[in-house]
Amino acid sequence: MSGRYLVVDGHSVIFSWTDLRALHQRNRAAARKALADRLQVLHDSTGWRVTLVLDGTHGTPPVQQHSQDMVTVYATADQTADSIIERLVAASGEAARVTVITADEVERRLVESLGAATASPNWLREEMAREGADFQDRLNRVHRSAKWGRA
Repeated sequence: MSGRYLVVDGHSVIFSWTDLRALHQRNRAAARKALADRLQVLHDSTGWRVTLVLDGTHGTPPVQQHSQDMVTVYATADQTADSIIERLVAASGEAARVTVITADEVERRLVESLGAATASPNWLREEMAREGADFQDRLNRVHRSAKWGRA
């Protein structure tokens, strides 16, 4: 493992963010996809390597690979998202480089005991805003440099 890793308890985030919670009430799959799409941007434009963990749905394969190696893992009938998160942290070999995003206080304490950091869904939203602003600033500098022939 190298880099910084985010392991996201997907439904914890969905139910913490008002817009995704409302979407989930209308269309569960759309809410999961909206979160995955937002996390994909974070994964692609920053140093974070993101794994999204979701409680499974009937007929959903246990692991789906997204583009650019962002991983989405669905719990099977005999698992929970929490058990998968715990297993990922324990198996990482570098728990100190892992940050788990969850609103579940019991899960936070458990993964912290394994050596991982934890943060809230609100922190994730703020991190996405910070990283998005930083990415936009870098992009603007590249465009200005190219415009003036300093690419």
